[in-house]
Amino acid sequence: MRRRLIREGTAVDEFRDLNLGDARLNRRARQLVSALERQPAAGFPAAVHTAAEREATYRLLNNRRVSLEGLLAPHITQTGQRMQAAGERPLVVIDQTAFVFGGASARAGLTPLGVDRQGFNAMVALAVTPARAPLGVLALTPRPGNAGPADARTWAAVVEQAAAALPAAVAPIYVMDREADAYELFAALLAQGRDFVIRVSAARLVQAYAEAAREGLRTVVARTPVQVERAVPLTRRTGLRKPPAARRRQPPRPSRVAQLAIRACPVQVPRPPKRRETLPAHLSLHLVHVSEPTPPADAAPVEWLLLTTLPITDPSGITRIVDAYRARWTIEEYFKALKTGCAYEKRQLESRTALLNALGLLAPLAWRLLALRAAADDQAPATTVLEPDELRVLRALSPDSRLPTAPTIAQALAAIARLGGHFPQNGRPGWRVLWTGFHKLRERVEGYRLARADLTRVR
Repeated sequence: MRRRLIREGTAVDEFRDLNLGDARLNRRARQLVSALERQPAAGFPAAVHTAAEREATYRLLNNRRVSLEGLLAPHITQTGQRMQAAGERPLVVIDQTAFVFGGASARAGLTPLGVDRQGFNAMVALAVTPARAPLGVLALTPRPGNAGPADARTWAAVVEQAAAALPAAVAPIYVMDREADAYELFAALLAQGRDFVIRVSAARLVQAYAEAAREGLRTVVARTPVQVERAVPLTRRTGLRKPPAARRRQPPRPSRVAQLAIRACPVQVPRPPKRRETLPAHLSLHLVHVSEPTPPADAAPVEWLLLTTLPITDPSGITRIVDAYRARWTIEEYFKALKTGCAYEKRQLESRTALLNALGLLAPLAWRLLALRAAADDQAPATTVLEPDELRVLRALSPDSRLPTAPTIAQALAAIARLGGHFPQNGRPGWRVLWTGFHKLRERVEGYRLARADLTRVR
C-alpha cells in the first residue's frame, strides 16, 4: 500500500472525522485548511480567493459552535492511533509557550502584556517517537497570559488530558523540562504508574537512602563513576524573543558537538518542608547526571540533572533516558512551526475566541510541517511517498544533485530541500525549506501534467 506521507491534503486528513454539529461548518473548516496548506504563513484573506470565501472564513472563526477542542478532537484521535502503530514506546513531551500578538487595539479576552502587546499562554503535549519523529498533538490547554509558571496541578492536569486521549495499550514516557520540577507532580505520576523523565534544578536536595542526610544532587551522583561517555550534537540557540529569565536558563550558543559524561544512581527524594503530609515522605527515583567536563573556553558547559522512573541497570538504559530528554527539543521546533511556519502570532483576529479557533485549524498543519522534516532521514524507497511524475520532474529540476535512478525518501527530500533554497553545507534541512521546495515541485508537476495533456489532445 502506498505510504502517502507527503501529498496534497495531508493536513485535511486530520479533519476527516470533524464534527462541529453542522456539515457546513465541517466542510468550511476542511476547505480553509486545504487553502492554508498551500501557503501556511498566508493571512486568511490571502489564503482564499473570493470575497464570499473570506466572509465564510471569518464567520467560521467567530462561530460560537466552533471551538478549539472540537477542531482538535479528530487530530488528537489520530495522534493516539499513530502512537499505537509506532512500533516503539512513544514519548509525550509537555511544555508551555506564550502566544503574543501585537497591535494597539485591544482584543477581547486577551491579557495585556505591555505596550501594544497582548496574548495568552498554552500548555501543549506533543507525541514523538524516541527518534524524534512528531506524531501529533495530544493536549493543548490555553492559560491567561499573566498566569506565570504552571504549578504542579497544571502539569498533572495536562498529563491526565494527554493520557485520556490514548488507546489503552499505549503507555508513553512523559518528558518535561525544569518548569515541571515539583514534588507533587512526581508523586502523582508515580501513584498513577506513569513513567517520566523530568529535568530538575540543582538546588533540589535528595538522599542516597531514606535515613541518610539530605544532600545536593551533584554531591550524591558524584560518588558514582561515569557509566557512559558520548558525543552529542547541540543545536544553535539564539535566545531571540525569549524573556530574560528564559535567556538566563538557556543562554544563546552556536551549534557544536559536546563530549558528555553520564552518571546515574538511585535516590530518595524527600518531601520538601511545608508540603502537605498526605504526600509520601519519600519517593524512590533514579537520578541521571549529564555533564560536559571539558567545554570550549567560550561556552557554557552542558549539564542536565534528570529524575526518572526508568531503569538505569545498564548503559543502554541510561542512554535511553538521556535521549528521551533530548527529544524534548522537538516541541520547541513545533512551537516554531506554529509561530513562524504558520504565522500564528501575525493573525489579525480581534478576539480570543477567533484566535483559539484559528489555533485549532493551524495546530495540525504545524505538525505536518514538522513531520515533513522527520521524513528526511527515511531510507525507504522514494516511490512510497512520491508519485512517478513527481520523481520525474524532480530529477529534471535537479541535474546537479545526481538523484539516483531509485532514490530513497532521504535522497528525494534532499533534492526537494535544494529547490527550497537549502545548501548541503548548512547541515540537515529544516521544515521551512522542505515545505517551500515541495510546493515548488508541486507547481512544476501540475505544469508538466497540463503540458502532457495538451500534447495528448493534439495527437
